[in-house]
Amino acid sequence: MRKFITAIFITLFVIQISAQQLPINQVTVSLPIIPNATFNILNFGAGISSGDNANAIQKTIDACNAAGGGTVTIPSGVYLCGPISMKSNVNLQLSEGSTLKMLPYGKGNGIEPGTYPNSGKPDFYTHLISGKGLNNIKVSGSGTIEGQGEDWWTAYRVSKAIKRGCLIRFDDCKYIEISGITLQNAPNVHITIGRSSSDVTISNIIIKCPAKSPNTDGIDTWASNIQIFNCNISCGDDNIAMDAGTQNITVKRCTFGTGHGCSVGSYTNGVGNVVVDSCTFSNTTSGIRLKSNRDRGGSEQNFYYSNITMNHVVNPIFISGYYPKTPVTPSDDAAQEVKATTPSWKHIYLKNITISDSPNAGTIWGLPELAVTDVVFDNVKITAETGMKINFANDVVFKNNSEINARSGDAVIAFSSTVSGINFKSGKPN
Repeated sequence: MRKFITAIFITLFVIQISAQQLPINQVTVSLPIIPNATFNILNFGAGISSGDNANAIQKTIDACNAAGGGTVTIPSGVYLCGPISMKSNVNLQLSEGSTLKMLPYGKGNGIEPGTYPNSGKPDFYTHLISGKGLNNIKVSGSGTIEGQGEDWWTAYRVSKAIKRGCLIRFDDCKYIEISGITLQNAPNVHITIGRSSSDVTISNIIIKCPAKSPNTDGIDTWASNIQIFNCNISCGDDNIAMDAGTQNITVKRCTFGTGHGCSVGSYTNGVGNVVVDSCTFSNTTSGIRLKSNRDRGGSEQNFYYSNITMNHVVNPIFISGYYPKTPVTPSDDAAQEVKATTPSWKHIYLKNITISDSPNAGTIWGLPELAVTDVVFDNVKITAETGMKINFANDVVFKNNSEINARSGDAVIAFSSTVSGINFKSGKPN
């Protein structure tokens, strides 16, 4: 019988925004079922002295799958490795003290011995651990996956044509779990859960790399029924990015350091039923970040953020139909025809949030042809240098003693918007 996560789940709740009820449905995410058999990579030729353990580890995974599934164990030690493919019913387990170390980037598109191989196309490199169309897969343990990203980042800064792989990417897979491990210094994104995947649990992991490393997102999702718990993420781009097709996702009890925030987008078509709860942000570029543009959106709705603290976050709240940049002033851009891809941010609830020591209080900036609609600030306390910009937004409500303490200027600066419950100058409740 399939196991279920019972400790944490998306809670069924109903909130009132602009006289309409907004439900986010309860979702139960199933864990993978992994048989009890174990397979040690050392028995298939892997070793700490090998220049590339990819072949040996792949043989172990294949044998495990052929036997009906089980756990592939990577024992303590450092193992250099090229790309490997997961199989159904397999748990790749990194034991305590183990490091799976990605082969280094090298000149000649990875053709040189001892460097990461390309995929047969110039400057195109596949992922370190990948899978497509699989069921019941797991990457777990207390070991580390090391991407050796520095040389990749240097090469990418010289030529943006280089296609760098993820440390882990799964597409069209069901019943996925990634738990316990540390991932660091990915050439590109650390974890991607690709399109058509579902039933995903990511918990108790650490992701870390330099703040200036390019495109090193922590976790990217394009899938449904996802739970991300108890993770600590510091990276060079979005800490989490929920992209097109992400539905029914809970992010809970996570800690975000450097990075571009717990983001939605910029590809946002069909994103909805998002819950972010009990998280902390410190020195993050953005906090709650919803971003899209006119050719990347459509049907974005139902976002619930609660019990969050932020300290020294540059853009603590950012909701926009523009990406990568907003206009200089709201009058700079004329309204356009509303299309299927026009972002339609609506039904956004923010509750029990404390924001301190930020340069600005936040930005809500819809499109002149389609405003951001139904945003509630419920017991939200913000202390910032400057106030909040609200442009092209309807039914923005501040309630339950929500306030903005802006050290300079007005607390709220609004353009073509309807905002209630707050004094624009003082930031105190009305």
